[in-house]
Amino acid sequence: MILVILPLFIAQSCKEEPDPYAGNTYLVSAERELTYTRENVLQLLTTYSTQYPGIAAIIPDVESGVIVYSIVYKTTFNGEDLLVSALVAIPSVVGSYPVLAYQNGTNTLHSNAPTVLPYSPLFTLLETVASTGYVVVIADYIGFGESDQLYHPYLHKESTVQTVVDMLYALNEFDEDIAKDITTENEYYLMGYSQGGWATLALLEELESNYSADFNLKGTVCGAGSYDLTYFNSYVLGLTEYPMPVFLGYIANAYTQYDLFTNSLSDMFNYPFDDLIPSLYDGTHTSDYINSQLTVFISDLFKADYISNFATSSSYQSIRDALDNNSIDAWDTNVPLLFIHGADDTYVPPVISEYMFNAMITAGTSDLICSHITIPETDHSEGIVPAGLAGLAFFKEIREQ
Repeated sequence: MILVILPLFIAQSCKEEPDPYAGNTYLVSAERELTYTRENVLQLLTTYSTQYPGIAAIIPDVESGVIVYSIVYKTTFNGEDLLVSALVAIPSVVGSYPVLAYQNGTNTLHSNAPTVLPYSPLFTLLETVASTGYVVVIADYIGFGESDQLYHPYLHKESTVQTVVDMLYALNEFDEDIAKDITTENEYYLMGYSQGGWATLALLEELESNYSADFNLKGTVCGAGSYDLTYFNSYVLGLTEYPMPVFLGYIANAYTQYDLFTNSLSDMFNYPFDDLIPSLYDGTHTSDYINSQLTVFISDLFKADYISNFATSSSYQSIRDALDNNSIDAWDTNVPLLFIHGADDTYVPPVISEYMFNAMITAGTSDLICSHITIPETDHSEGIVPAGLAGLAFFKEIREQ
């Protein structure tokens, strides 16, 4: 008897569990990172509200705790398959929820990516938003998290948008495989700040133009984005000093690494900055450190001919083309859209948001659904949380209509 039973027991104990990701097109894996009870969320928001009083407005909307996951999913980049990652925060209560996709701002450190540092203050605050009835997703972007072996293609529109679109498809598979008690409604809200503001507007255009059958867009908030890169470049070249040369080196490094223009760094930057830039954007240096290795003086950073002739010389045509191709043209959108910018922003001039808003209206967008807010006495960094809070209030109004 024993000899008969034992093999049966062994066969049963060695039976493999079914692969929850088998057959997926996008989602490769998911790992639980953090859990907040409803009490944790209330405590965190109460603490944050001492610094940002506007956060107190969120507290009455807290309905649940939050469970945070990191996911790995498939996308394509330069014609090849690539694994990338994102952060997903879901309510801890069974239900059906809309999706809030947040596009993150400029980051130069691998260690600060959303899936690597999900407990940072900004990401924690974003995660707690899930407690108010959203599934919140934040892409790492290419060059961070699962794909940190690559240079980040900073302000490259095609790859940025594709990464986020594929993240949204992966989220649908995440619901089926992992968060089976949570259903994502076909209602999508988009929000981002700085680089993320630019990414969000580019994402809105792509989703509305080419993916409207799959994604029902309900509202979009774009904060302090450099939507017109050609204007931004000309604006900077017209300054004597610019406080964030890290942004300028980041764009140039990404565009040269991925052959988005044919010029070399030495066509634009003076020595030693042309030689130094590639080593500064390897994911191991902070923005402050990179700024310290560059210079705020435009005439020292850039070559005189580039400053004088960028806009007209055929020598810089490929640079102008690359910046134009990765800028966002206005169109007639049917999705409620809010532009937000700090009035004292010296990193990305507020006039860019004003111009973009006016261009959207000129292109046919109704001023009944498109609006523009300037936050008084607020610089670029100070505007991150206030812009997010204004965005959440904008979304709440839409949801209550």
